[in-house]
Amino acid sequence: MSIKEKIIAYSRLCRLQATGLIATLSVIGAAVAGQKNPFLLGMVFIIGVFYHIFLYVLNDYVDLEVDKKSKDLQRKPLVSGVIPKQNALILTGAAIIIMYVLTIIFFPYIQALLVLSFAVLLGIIYDCFGKKMPGVADFIMAGSLAATFLFGASTVSNPFSMIIYLTFLIILFFTVYGNAVEGGLKDVDHDYLGGAKTLATIMGVKVEDGRLLMTKKFAFFSWSIEIISFILILLLANQPEINIFRSGDYLKIGVVVFLIIIALISTVMFLTLKKFDRAKMKKLFGVINSSSGALIIILLLPLLDLIKTIILLLLPITWYIIFNTVLYGKPMQPDI
Repeated sequence: MSIKEKIIAYSRLCRLQATGLIATLSVIGAAVAGQKNPFLLGMVFIIGVFYHIFLYVLNDYVDLEVDKKSKDLQRKPLVSGVIPKQNALILTGAAIIIMYVLTIIFFPYIQALLVLSFAVLLGIIYDCFGKKMPGVADFIMAGSLAATFLFGASTVSNPFSMIIYLTFLIILFFTVYGNAVEGGLKDVDHDYLGGAKTLATIMGVKVEDGRLLMTKKFAFFSWSIEIISFILILLLANQPEINIFRSGDYLKIGVVVFLIIIALISTVMFLTLKKFDRAKMKKLFGVINSSSGALIIILLLPLLDLIKTIILLLLPITWYIIFNTVLYGKPMQPDI
């Protein structure tokens, strides 16, 4: 195998095309906490990239024997044997070491090291034991992703503000909703038939004759997560540094209200579906995620300048398109 082929194989193993999202969450945390140094923001981004590598390479290492049984995953670098299994473990260890070294050099704060350790611990628990903890695993996974935002904020040697805590919780509950509710429902047809233990199937959700049969307890859980998320958003909007509804900026207020309405309507449509329609679910899932993500960015705008906001909005998708094109020859959907 040539050097070029090795680089591509390892980049695919690391899911390099998707590293931009987690890394950007870290940068948003640092920027909201007051970090203005472009170089240090770049270091936060790089640490975020290595956190993503650690998280996904370890997941592939742990799931290797299961993945080998799937016809759809035979081209994955570990499954195909292009990369030896032990190399994945070495890469995981190297990613963890690099994260700690960069943090100690550029952000030598106890707070940053503690939050990084918390994120790494959650990642290890999810990757190694997540499948044995259905339901709980959704919260662990969400915590590991939300912790990347908290890590970014911890790289500034200030105590966490209420805005940091609220944004962390919003990301946490949005991720739980996306994974446990939206992800659980759109895959419930084959999860139920295959005996997979997800929160949806454990709570009795199933598909019969094309009809989506949602139980009251799953509906209650879903609405509880969504209501908590919107309460947190309203609390964030009313923080003194943001205070969106008393700002006098009617255009921004109008956009925020519009996005909240769109997200709520889409949520109602998603949770009241009677017919199982995966394509429609994916569309509603996209609308909910897009409107919610845009809402958070707009609320945080007073703490970020316009240029930073535009960069943070464009960075994940641009990063994904560039690296997915390089690795798979097409801008959006990866082959594996």
